[in-house]
Amino acid sequence: MNTSDLIKSALRPDRKPKTVGEAGVSGQSGFTLDMAGGGEMGASESFSNSEMRMAAAAAVQQWVEADDLDDNESSADRLFALMMGIADENKDGDITEDEQEVFGMALEAAWDYLSGKGVEEDDIDTLLNEWDSDAAERVRDLVASVLPEGEDAEGEDIDSFAFDSVALDAAYKNKMAVRGGKKVRIRKRVSGTVRLSARQKLAIRKARMKSHSASAKMRRAKSMRVRKKAGL
Repeated sequence: MNTSDLIKSALRPDRKPKTVGEAGVSGQSGFTLDMAGGGEMGASESFSNSEMRMAAAAAVQQWVEADDLDDNESSADRLFALMMGIADENKDGDITEDEQEVFGMALEAAWDYLSGKGVEEDDIDTLLNEWDSDAAERVRDLVASVLPEGEDAEGEDIDSFAFDSVALDAAYKNKMAVRGGKKVRIRKRVSGTVRLSARQKLAIRKARMKSHSASAKMRRAKSMRVRKKAGL
């Protein structure tokens, strides 16, 4: 049974969430998927909207470029690992309450990014809530067809998503709606232990470089100077 099957098993609506005790080839083991609440964000608010959106966009871009999947690792598994890499920064595999919240925030940001690329809401829902492999392939193909080419263009795409004032305002309003229980897009959370493979960890490092490399920092500083001068 691969990781996708284990995730689907844990998501069955006719029983309580189940801890997955048997590791898949991609290395994720001992995690539990549960229904996500709509409460306060708590310590995870140390992540600003822009930082979270930057990390999520970079992770999605890296996911689209992935050509080194492990045996029996699906595209959905790889995206799951990349999103988990945003939350579990020390890579110890033990998912704390704060990391659960950050993971949910990363998925919300990824939802916005995918939606902005023209992905249907139903496909985003199926991918980010169910981690469906078929939906993953559809979404990946579509995003690959619209992503800009070249490191600089990709970086500008990340910055545009992360620092666009209209988008940030919409993201903030959406978070308030989630808090009030009016709108919940990410309905499940992951807890327990998540083990990542060497290839997944490498993909996470590459995604981080997309938004934290020296050239990315210089490009961002230049962009901020331009925005400040323009009064934005």
